[in-house]
Amino acid sequence: MNAEAVRPVAVASEARPSRWLPWLPVAAAFVPVFGLAAAQGGYFPTSWGWVSVPLLWAVALALIMRSAIRLNTSERLFLGSLAALTGWIALSSAWSAAPAVTVVELERALVYVAVLTAVLMLSRGRFARYVLGALVAAISLIATFSLLTRIVPDRIGVFDREAVYRLAQPIGYWNGLGVFAGMGALLALGFAARARSVAARAACAGVLVVLLPTLYFTFGRAAWIALATGLLVAVAVDPRRLQLLAVLLVLAPLPSLAVVLASRKTGLTHSGTPLHQAAHEGHRLALTLLLCLVANAALAVAFTFVERRVEVSRVVRTAFGFVVAVAAALALALVFSHYGDPVTLAKRGYTSFTGPPPKQSSNLNQRLLSFSGNGRADLWRLAWADARAHPALGSGAGTYERYFLRNQPADVSLVRDAHGLYIETLAELGPVGLLLLVGLLLIPLESLRRSRLHPLAPVAAGAYVAYIVHTGVDWDWELPAVTLTGLLCGTSLLLMARRWRPPRPLSAPARFSLALAAVVVAGFAAIALLGNAALSRSSTARQEGRLARAASDARRARALMPWSPRPWQAEGQAQLAAGLLPEARRSFRKAIAIDNGDWRLWYDLAQTMTGAAHRRALRHAVALFPRSGLLSR
Repeated sequence: MNAEAVRPVAVASEARPSRWLPWLPVAAAFVPVFGLAAAQGGYFPTSWGWVSVPLLWAVALALIMRSAIRLNTSERLFLGSLAALTGWIALSSAWSAAPAVTVVELERALVYVAVLTAVLMLSRGRFARYVLGALVAAISLIATFSLLTRIVPDRIGVFDREAVYRLAQPIGYWNGLGVFAGMGALLALGFAARARSVAARAACAGVLVVLLPTLYFTFGRAAWIALATGLLVAVAVDPRRLQLLAVLLVLAPLPSLAVVLASRKTGLTHSGTPLHQAAHEGHRLALTLLLCLVANAALAVAFTFVERRVEVSRVVRTAFGFVVAVAAALALALVFSHYGDPVTLAKRGYTSFTGPPPKQSSNLNQRLLSFSGNGRADLWRLAWADARAHPALGSGAGTYERYFLRNQPADVSLVRDAHGLYIETLAELGPVGLLLLVGLLLIPLESLRRSRLHPLAPVAAGAYVAYIVHTGVDWDWELPAVTLTGLLCGTSLLLMARRWRPPRPLSAPARFSLALAAVVVAGFAAIALLGNAALSRSSTARQEGRLARAASDARRARALMPWSPRPWQAEGQAQLAAGLLPEARRSFRKAIAIDNGDWRLWYDLAQTMTGAAHRRALRHAVALFPRSGLLSR
């Protein structure tokens, strides 16, 4: 009798924490993506430790305290490949042309390790929809803010009429924001079609009216290509593709109309537009977008109502599929008749991509009509030359910029990355690094054979493929908010596959070994976090004229990051600004002793010298960056 009386209490006590269990992977996905996206996409090192340190500690605690950590074979291979790639990045510092830069690349990679490991180890298979929902929420919030900077620039103070006028904030890079919004649009479409609640379907249908105009105002072409590719993949792998196409036919017109109306606003699409004109046209567009948003949400509700109450016969489904196939064939025929056959299209596309960029126009809509690669072909040729110069191991993670500066073509603008993850990985990490990267990215696609029956698997796969395509032509890897979004879509495919490939618990020795590794890596990430924060404070203090504080923070960073020349450089710059030339000279020489391949350090050193010594230091800088123009100053 006593045992029976106690049993319900025990069951209730076990059930209570389970209600909170889904929030753990949701937080591990939402907070990093939203926080990093809001902080310039996570481009700068000061943002990385805030993500990696707490999540690595959470992983360590879960490994120690939870009774079982279960991972299936695909998940173990995925995390193992990610760890191997990160380890190869770290190991490349041994032969890197710039070891300190390689350590920075390692710090960024640890963000990916921390987030993906936390999500997989804290999740159950049914949590995949929560992870994807967290991504939709994060992307939608960021896209809403970004769009508001364009349509209400007088209220949200991010207005740039003289520069490229392409929507970029808060991620900081227009192409990164474009694919970010594109992945969000694919996921939102999936939830609008398959979410369990009507409210969720309506909300995701409405947010499409925000995401597509946000993507449009970036005026990027690769993001649209990635979105189209992802949509084709989603339709191709979806066992219920006709239902997805029906939802697309119902919900796509209003977001498309919003894009068309936005494209006709001169004040929002032409650089050099005065603020008052941009604000006036933006306010009118905002009202239109709001009406479209509400209408699209209502359409989603109506579609759900009909779908749940009307049984569509097999004949109707077959007829609908036939009509869709005929329409697709006619569309292709029209394209080929107007632009030429596929071979002709490929030749014209290659010529346009490799040719010189078109003349800049104030009308940014014209960018969308060009297939120019904007110098990417030259960047890739340099990366290939770098790979051929270091065929076995690569030149070391993060070193492409050094090779580019020494070999910059006359007609190519200054860049830091090869604008293509795969060719840059081959150049920096060699064939081994490229194989590890490609293997990592293929594992979630392999699991799609089992997970495709999940209602949201097709759109997750589509968003994942959109990232894989886009990162091949841009530097998404250097924007953790964008890369995490793509990789978390892949991770969700692994979680969905648990239903068909049950996970097995990790052994106790494996759990404690992994926990120890997580603690050690978290310690390194914490040291890097403190060091990067001290460097940032030093830079801010120097810009504000607080030179003593700048030097003090630089010394603090130096104690935390002895492998980096940046603290010595920061201290030298503070000393130079204070007129302490001998001290500054000593600091710059210390920095050069750590990294003698950075032209900026030699240039800084030259500022502390005169005569022959000054010219000698400048010649070192020019040898590392021939097109710097330093000798002509």
